[in-house]
Amino acid sequence: MHLILAPLHGFTEVTFREVYFRHFGGIDKVMAPFISLTHGDKITALKVKDVLPERNAQVPVIPQVLGNDSDDFILLCRFLSDELGYKEVNWNLGCPINGIVRKKRGSGILPFPEMIDQLLEKIIPGISMDLSIKLRLGLKTTEEFTAVAEVLNNYPLKNITIHPRIGIQQYEGNVLLDDLERMIPYVKHPIIYNGDIHSFDDYVSIRNRFSFGDFMLGRGVFYNPFLPEMIKAETQVLPADAKARFINFYTELETATRHSRKFWMSKMKEYWKYYGTFMKLGDERQLQLFRVKSEDEWNSLVSEILASP
Repeated sequence: MHLILAPLHGFTEVTFREVYFRHFGGIDKVMAPFISLTHGDKITALKVKDVLPERNAQVPVIPQVLGNDSDDFILLCRFLSDELGYKEVNWNLGCPINGIVRKKRGSGILPFPEMIDQLLEKIIPGISMDLSIKLRLGLKTTEEFTAVAEVLNNYPLKNITIHPRIGIQQYEGNVLLDDLERMIPYVKHPIIYNGDIHSFDDYVSIRNRFSFGDFMLGRGVFYNPFLPEMIKAETQVLPADAKARFINFYTELETATRHSRKFWMSKMKEYWKYYGTFMKLGDERQLQLFRVKSEDEWNSLVSEILASP
C-alpha cells in the first residue's frame, strides 16, 4: 500500500515538501500541484520550478499538468522527461475552480468525453512517459462519469485517482461514496482513492469498504502531520514525542515560508486553519491568531501557542 501526498495548490509546493519530509515519514510519493498550460507558453525552468529534481530528492514526485491543448501538453511532457528525467505525468481532470472550469480545463472538461478522447488520441503516442489521471465523478452530476470512464478504458493509463465529489461541490459537502461504489465497475485501470481522509478512522473506513491498494492524502496531512505515519503503523495513537516534533517542524516551515514569500504571514494563517485543529486551539484563540497584523504580535502569540501544554 502506497500513500501519496495530494497536489494542494498553495499548500504542498516544494518549500513545504522539503520541510515536511525532514520531520515526518509515511508518504511514498508526491503528486505536485499542477503546472498550468497556456497556449504558446515557453517551457522554462521557472515554469517547472516546483518539480526541479535538485529540490525533490527526498520523495519521488509525479508532475501534474492542467490544460486542454494536446500540442502544449506533449511539449511540456517532453521537457519533463528529456530535461528533468521524469517517467510519469498526471493529467488534472478534477480542479473545480470556476475560472478553470469555464475554460473546459480541470473538472470543466468532464462533460465533454469526446474532447478527452481527442486529446488522449494525440497525447498518448506523443509522449514517452506513463500517463495517469486525477479526476472527479463529474462536473454537475455523477452520471457524467460513465462516458468518461469508457473513453479512459481505451488508453494505457498507469492509474486513475478518483476524488468522489463533483466539480460544483468545490471542496464542500460530503464525499459521494455510494456513487463511487456504483462507478467503480466502469473503470478498468487501477484506482487510487483521494478524498476526506482526515484521520486514521477515516482511512480504516474507506479501506474496509473498498479494495483500493493506494491512497492519496490531502488536507488530512495538515489536520494531523503524523497521519501518514499512523496509517502505516496501523495505530490511532500519536507518537510520544509528537508535540516536540511538530514544534520543530513548524518552526522550520515558518522560517522557510518567511524566506520564500513576501506575504508570509497570510500563508502561515492559512496553515493554522489546519494546525489549529492539531494544536486544539479554541475558536477564540484561532480568531485572535487570524486578526494579528504586526510581526511582533505574531511572534509573541505563536510562541505562546507552541509553548502551551
